[in-house]
Amino acid sequence: MRIAVLDLGTNVFNMILSEFTPQGGCKSVKEYKCAAKLGAGGLSNGLIAPTAFDTATAALDKIMAAIEEAGGADKIIPYATSAVRDASNGLEFANFLNARYGFEIRIIPGEREAELIFKGIMESVGHLRGSDGKFATGENALMLDIGGGSNEFIITDGEQILWKRSFPIGMARMREKFNYAEPISPEVVEEFEQFNNGVLQELWEQVERYRPGIFIGSSGSFDTFKDLIFNCGYSELPSIELKREDLEKLNDVLVASVAQERLQMPGMSQIRVDYIVLASIFTQFVLHKVNPRIVYQSSYSLKEGGMKEEFEKYLKENI
Repeated sequence: MRIAVLDLGTNVFNMILSEFTPQGGCKSVKEYKCAAKLGAGGLSNGLIAPTAFDTATAALDKIMAAIEEAGGADKIIPYATSAVRDASNGLEFANFLNARYGFEIRIIPGEREAELIFKGIMESVGHLRGSDGKFATGENALMLDIGGGSNEFIITDGEQILWKRSFPIGMARMREKFNYAEPISPEVVEEFEQFNNGVLQELWEQVERYRPGIFIGSSGSFDTFKDLIFNCGYSELPSIELKREDLEKLNDVLVASVAQERLQMPGMSQIRVDYIVLASIFTQFVLHKVNPRIVYQSSYSLKEGGMKEEFEKYLKENI
């Protein structure tokens, strides 16, 4: 049985193709991602713009071709997140893609997105758990997934979710809202931080309640931070510790840069160039507020969480 899980994000479309075996194995066959820019030109108006229909189709054509080149899939499960669920024409967009590709897009709410992200991240940091399923240090963790349309926060003891919330403050939305010239000015940084401080009041209350000592950042921005810090070293690892001082130094470089300079940085992903500055500022802002003992990066997120659920269903039905 071959399953492909698609994460149709606001900025990037991600795909993972895995094979389930009758012996109870799950083998990753192929991963693929490409820019979709689903939020371009329409986020602030609550619309998926006509041009985004075209860029999304082009991205999905590439993903479907990649699946076929890898031997095909018995089942394709696409998840749509912030850009689609918040757009007034999101259902129209999903139906357009469903008719074209023959699958059925699952438009999921933010709480469900956070749940899948949690499941995906835990697949990469299982080594931090003790025998009781909780983090071996006895600490709680704050997980952050930075997206284009929304950012998901989860607080967990390693075994269960203690609190979760999706905030519509993804970096594509923020880039559109603040619309600054580069390099970003200290005044815009201050305005950006003040805005997010107000939006995230519930998060600060939950941080005070659960006091997470572990911070785990997932998805594309944190993959890019890792690649920039280690010059693409350790790219095969699903999770690695990131030093606070390294993240701070990187932030200084990114804040002072313009897009053309970032494109030349070893380890920079082209599809992250436009949003990595705000993602870094946002990360620093959260880290300063939370002050965790240790920071980890996770390359696993929503699509791995979706695959974990499908594998568990397969085991229940077949093994």
